[in-house]
Amino acid sequence: MTLEPSGTVQSVSNFSLKDEICDYWSDRAATFDLSVSHRIEDRHGLPEWQRLIQDACTLPPTEDLVGWQVLEFACGTGEISRVLTSLGASVTGLDFSETMLGLARQKLAGADWRPVLSDAEAMIQLEDASFDLAVTRHLAWTLAHPQNAYAEWLRVLKPGGRLLVVDGNFRAPKSSYQRLRNLLANWLSGRQPSQGDRDRHEAILDRLPYRDGLNAERLAIDLEGAGFEVAGLLPVRRLYGRGMRGYGLAERLRQSAANRFALVAVRPAGQGV
Repeated sequence: MTLEPSGTVQSVSNFSLKDEICDYWSDRAATFDLSVSHRIEDRHGLPEWQRLIQDACTLPPTEDLVGWQVLEFACGTGEISRVLTSLGASVTGLDFSETMLGLARQKLAGADWRPVLSDAEAMIQLEDASFDLAVTRHLAWTLAHPQNAYAEWLRVLKPGGRLLVVDGNFRAPKSSYQRLRNLLANWLSGRQPSQGDRDRHEAILDRLPYRDGLNAERLAIDLEGAGFEVAGLLPVRRLYGRGMRGYGLAERLRQSAANRFALVAVRPAGQGV
């Protein structure tokens, strides 16, 4: 496997790697909503996520997304889609795991939401310039072909459409403070993270372009290379502080805004399809 300057992985085993990634997330689907880093709690978490999305769209807190066509990449069990529909948006949730989409269908039954089974790097089912906003959480750093994905994301956005990427450098060394928080969380909860899942995840990540971690600066460069204009960063501290108050102390200790970011980019208004 080689890594080209564009960040694209070239490998004869690319399809088997994609299958492995899909299988990994499908296997985690049944328990995915048990993860505090994934599940958005209604009383405290939902308002903070609504605030973030409104800020990304430069909307005041009193304004919703009624009339907006919104796409969520790698929607998983539909948590971010749930936030988007709560703001009145018409949402398309895209994922390449049928298992994840099945759970999202149940969760969003009756909402203005439609599923699309597709890879976020090749969205052949979606038309050009279809969406006002696209949102993704914890996807960018796991992409096998980032530049392919970013070109597709640009393609499906309307000129002037906005992209919100919530992600983090999850391979950055943990500070002493973070390690202490995790040790305390493990002691309070009486459990350790599953080593099997962690090893499987790490083995996949070792073969990806962002295997050394993804930070906001690297992402901004790669998005600009695909034709986006980067509008800036939004603070995420409230998501992992105030937004976590509905959980117990052990769960809150495991969450941190350290090395996490929310980046907003725009498809230039004068850019043709």
